[in-house]
Amino acid sequence: MTKDIIGTKKKGCLVIIGSGPVGMVSALMLKDHFDKVVLLERQSQESFLQKHGFTFPIVFTPASIKILEGIGAWKPLMQEKSEYYGVVIHKRMMGKELEFTVAKEGVYAHWRNHIIAKLYQRILDEEMQIHFDTNVEDIDFQNNFCKEERLGNIPFNLLLGADGMHSFTRRLMAKAHPKFTEKAFSIQLLDKWHTYRLPSRGLLRQKFDGGNRHLASHIYLDNLARYPADKFRIISTSMRQPNEEINILIKHDAQLDSQRVKALNAEFFGSYVDSIQQLNEEWDAGCSGKFEHVQTPTFHLNSVLLVGDAAHGFQSSGDLINLGITSVGSFCKILNKSRSIPEALQNYDETVGDSLRFYASYALRRGEGKAINEMVMFVIARKLGIVGDHPSLHSNFEEDFEIQTSMARYKKDLLKVKLLFYGIPTILLSLVGLIFMIGFLPQS
Repeated sequence: MTKDIIGTKKKGCLVIIGSGPVGMVSALMLKDHFDKVVLLERQSQESFLQKHGFTFPIVFTPASIKILEGIGAWKPLMQEKSEYYGVVIHKRMMGKELEFTVAKEGVYAHWRNHIIAKLYQRILDEEMQIHFDTNVEDIDFQNNFCKEERLGNIPFNLLLGADGMHSFTRRLMAKAHPKFTEKAFSIQLLDKWHTYRLPSRGLLRQKFDGGNRHLASHIYLDNLARYPADKFRIISTSMRQPNEEINILIKHDAQLDSQRVKALNAEFFGSYVDSIQQLNEEWDAGCSGKFEHVQTPTFHLNSVLLVGDAAHGFQSSGDLINLGITSVGSFCKILNKSRSIPEALQNYDETVGDSLRFYASYALRRGEGKAINEMVMFVIARKLGIVGDHPSLHSNFEEDFEIQTSMARYKKDLLKVKLLFYGIPTILLSLVGLIFMIGFLPQS
């Protein structure tokens, strides 16, 4: 493990509810702080380690990679990778489809189930155990124990809620928190999605892969020309390992009928596959879900901390899992410098937590389609040398990315952009109006 968390006095028991990527990374990062680590996972071991069926592609940022290297997980992950050269954004403007390319070097995509399998092996290597098929019934925030159906009362010195968007830990925290109401902890439905995979061959490969020097993703924004009445967006990602495939994600309005979405998909991809039957079979083998946004006024209560999606879940553009991993890295550094766990949690929530909540507020505007003008203004202001990259334009891929520094810069840049596009024009118009009025004053 890194120097940040070696040589510290161990602090009893760490309990982690939820053993997804952020939960397992947390266990591997924090294990040297505690005498015992208990991971609780609601899924069966078979479902948790499922290697067949659907899975998601994930791209790690340099800051996340440093953490994965530190816990000994990056080298195993690189055994199965797909080069990710960047994104082609397709956007309709004035009736025409325009393409914008954002390229990146030295970046790779990985299937989620591959990530789960390699992180789980690291958990076993460190002689930790995940308890599968668990059912957490309650958390006592005052006396520091959680109650699990089979294991009974489990005492803890620190409990991390890494149990996803619909976090049970967050719901219990909302009920128990003395300062905030339950309504302050909310989850909002934005859109729905369906995702599936197709073999990368023929016309599909030519269109969405591009050969050895491919750009990994194509994003079709706004309503597509053939069906402008439907909110229907497409994101395709080219994957090379273990098989050459195109992962397809369809984002659509929550009110849009699933059969209509399937029909629209067939209209768009039908000409790129061998048959509509094959397309529909692959569609049916995929899975559906919801894009939601989590609202939390705080991430902690006493010795319990929400992390990852449970704390700041939002409609991701690849940034959500990376923020989850890097924020746990920030917590480790704060814990190492603190006199106690409660002090570390308070410090984390007031610094990193505030920055994450600010980022999530921007992500909500992005998910609702309200950040497009802001991004355009940032592009113009950046070309003028006034501001840095917008959060949506790969700012989290900076080598030294850290959420507090990034959000502090974003806040300052946002003020500059507003001054440039709103403040200065308003002042100039006011001056013109004043001069015009002076011109009509009676002369003495």
